[in-house]
Amino acid sequence: MVYSNNRKILPAETEVDFQSYTELPNHNPLIIIDLDLKIVYCNESFKTTFNLDTGDDISGMNSNPEFVYLVKGFHESRYKNISIDITLSNDSDTQVNNYFVRIERVIIKLNQYFVLVIESLEQRNRLENKITSLHNALDQGKLPLMILDGNRKVSYVSKSFEIVLSKEIESIYNKDLLEIISDHLNSVESEELKLAVLNKRVWKKLICLQKKYPIEYWEFTLNPVFEIDRQSPNYILIASNLTEHINQKRVIERSEKKQRLIIDNISDLLLIVERVGASALFDNANDNFCKIFGLDKNKIYSFKIEDFIPEPLSDEIYNSITELNSKRVPYFEFNYRHFDERDYNCKITSVPEKEKSASYFIISMKDITEEVLYSQRLKKAYHKEMQLNKMKSDFLANISHEIRTPFNAVVGFSEIIDESIETQDWDMMRELMDSMKEVLGRALNLFTNIIEVSQIESGEVELEKVDLSCNRVVRNIYEKLGAEAQKNNIEFILNLTEENCTIEVDWVKYEKIVHSLVENAIKYTSEGYVYVGTQVYNGIAELTVSDTGVGMDSSQIERLLKPFTQEIEGYTRPFEGAGLGLTIAYKLTLLMGGKFDIVSEKNKGTKITVSFPLSV
Repeated sequence: MVYSNNRKILPAETEVDFQSYTELPNHNPLIIIDLDLKIVYCNESFKTTFNLDTGDDISGMNSNPEFVYLVKGFHESRYKNISIDITLSNDSDTQVNNYFVRIERVIIKLNQYFVLVIESLEQRNRLENKITSLHNALDQGKLPLMILDGNRKVSYVSKSFEIVLSKEIESIYNKDLLEIISDHLNSVESEELKLAVLNKRVWKKLICLQKKYPIEYWEFTLNPVFEIDRQSPNYILIASNLTEHINQKRVIERSEKKQRLIIDNISDLLLIVERVGASALFDNANDNFCKIFGLDKNKIYSFKIEDFIPEPLSDEIYNSITELNSKRVPYFEFNYRHFDERDYNCKITSVPEKEKSASYFIISMKDITEEVLYSQRLKKAYHKEMQLNKMKSDFLANISHEIRTPFNAVVGFSEIIDESIETQDWDMMRELMDSMKEVLGRALNLFTNIIEVSQIESGEVELEKVDLSCNRVVRNIYEKLGAEAQKNNIEFILNLTEENCTIEVDWVKYEKIVHSLVENAIKYTSEGYVYVGTQVYNGIAELTVSDTGVGMDSSQIERLLKPFTQEIEGYTRPFEGAGLGLTIAYKLTLLMGGKFDIVSEKNKGTKITVSFPLSV
């Protein structure tokens, strides 16, 4: 394919036999002529109309002389095409006819030719008749229609549009569209219209016409119409009467608004679903429901409820619908807990539809969180009261036992002392006095522990922190309690670190911690060993007390850290004591900023680790 001056040139070897093609009827006459004005091709319509054929000269068309000269002059020009009006006649018809001729320059096999398309006035008349028929159809169909040129000037307007605008054609024809409808547009809408025309895009506006009562609403739609040989489009303006539609819509909207006001003013959550087949579809909900579940009701209409509400709730709704349909009960209730820990009592009722296979179900959800919490608080308070009563009973039992035991011993010892004085058995008296001191020391220790626990609980403990070597305290306690361990016939192991383990604590309080833990370990171990050791790890000084004693159930550890509690309570418990030693050690450790860890297993032993940061 060869191009010359932006024109397509057919290949030299291409030969086309136009005679082998069938021509459609009623086609315009067409000829191709060379520079000598000889016809090199003509269609059947041309042959029939002008009685000329290939090889003839176009002067035989019986045209006015200017036409031949015009074609010759067109050859010398730089124009690609030209259109002219001429008068032509043929030999069989003496009548002279007017024609419209379009001439196009083409290049075939490097030779220049002219293509002439001839259109008769009769065809134009037929076109005008079609336009007239279309105009009549528009008027009969009462379609408000207006045609504008590229400058927004009115070139055609239907009678119906004149009636819509209440204007005569004289005040509309060839006028600017903005000038015609400016009374019905505000400044913003006028700018939108100008911008739409400038950008050659569709413009649509609902216009209120108050020419009579009731008010009419018309939708004006301006569409650009593009033609192949034109860059600037024409425009068609169509008006559609939406008055009845808008009035009906307003009636529906008012009804829906009343319904929404009623629904939204219900304080409970409200959901309306439609049962279609096996699915429950969203129909409506009040604002409270949408707020709790984070929904936009306009975006989920006719969605399945399981697509936008939590699965537990949707499952309950489906189950309730099944129950309502199967048992024919008026309503069904269930409870639901939301993710935000809110509790709801849900009541679902049905609204059957006789005309449809579907039914509507209304689910109301009452927030009963406060009621549930109140009930839980009552149960918790009752449970706590029962625990306090039990603790009081256990406390009285433990304390009375711990107080009565030493004082019973004192009374017994005093009677024996009286007998020893009468018999002057001074050795027995010394032995009894030592025992009495031990018993009174135990009672004094009990009272001291009670006072200390009371001070800790009330926050009245004062700390006097010093830099203290934990090894020094541990060694002292080990030496004091060595006899107790030997009495229980158990191995008493001491393992102190050689690293510096100075910590900043209250000396007396830390000594109390170590003493309580080691004493408890010896007390509750009947065989095996008690281990006491220290170590330094990552800037932390750790004290470890472990034993192979009776241990404790891991579920009881938290309870046993409270005062006046033992794993086995009452007079039948196998071990003496008020249950204060472990509590005091635990609370003093936390009070001084330490860490207290306890690991225990029933009948296997206990390991307690107390750790404090090394002193800087």
